[in-house]
Amino acid sequence: MKNKSTLILGGVFLLLVVIFLFTSLHPKEVTGGATPLFKGQPPAIDTLDIQNPKRDHIVLEKRNEVWSITKPVTYKASPEVMEQVIEGFKTVMIDGIVTSDPNEKERFGVEDSTAVRLKVSGGGNTVLDILIGKFAPDLSHTYVRKYGKNDIELWRGIFARTIVRETDEWRDRTIFSFNEGDITSVKAADGKNTRQLTLSDSSWTYTENGKPKPVDQAKVKEYISTIATLKCDAFSAEEDIPRAASTTPDTQVSFTVRNGDTHTFDLWTPLKDSDNKRTLFRKTGGDILFRFYEYRGEQLPMKYEKLK
Repeated sequence: MKNKSTLILGGVFLLLVVIFLFTSLHPKEVTGGATPLFKGQPPAIDTLDIQNPKRDHIVLEKRNEVWSITKPVTYKASPEVMEQVIEGFKTVMIDGIVTSDPNEKERFGVEDSTAVRLKVSGGGNTVLDILIGKFAPDLSHTYVRKYGKNDIELWRGIFARTIVRETDEWRDRTIFSFNEGDITSVKAADGKNTRQLTLSDSSWTYTENGKPKPVDQAKVKEYISTIATLKCDAFSAEEDIPRAASTTPDTQVSFTVRNGDTHTFDLWTPLKDSDNKRTLFRKTGGDILFRFYEYRGEQLPMKYEKLK
């Protein structure tokens, strides 16, 4: 009984500690109620400038309705990510001011030197310039301070998660973007043999070194769909570059579309003694090296075992 009482008292004490920490980190707001970030019609946005002391300085610009990364690399931005971010601005609600005490900046993670600074512009005008701080204890709010001001506000939603990303998370992972029906043939060569898929009427035929073999049409169509709308799993890291630069690809795959164009890519399959089970991918003659992790990478060389 004594041990049981001790456990109960210990549990009550722990609960009181949690309540104390929660309330001390989440002070009472001086607010008149939640207000939208942008009142009325949201402004047109064409530039995001994200300065992160711990990561890359990232700039994204919208030109001719297309978003691109212009710093630290030049690359098309992910349409899905950009839609999430831009639509997110429209739903942000400000739940009020937590404090206006300049000595509290460090506590809430909104110091000039350590916070992520986000500048949002449209038509050459700055529409938002803020410092993004810590998540609130409930994880559904973010502490934010407008640059040059002392008021620390509580912003409702997952705003910080959409902005604080690595450079590669902003990049469009699309490699090919065709309709499945656009592809009429695929050929894969690995030095040992040549495998080919050819569309005849509405059925696919398969040959290996010129010898026909039966294939499952559903599996073939799944493979064709994968190639037609191919997206990488990640972009290469520095340790990937030497292998692609110094060795011959394990497999080269080419496919032809209905207008007669042929697209070719090179594959480096995972090394047997490597813990990094990833396939390296590069368009033949291209300069961007992509990563595919084990399961998806195994699909790309068009092996008969995957199609029969």
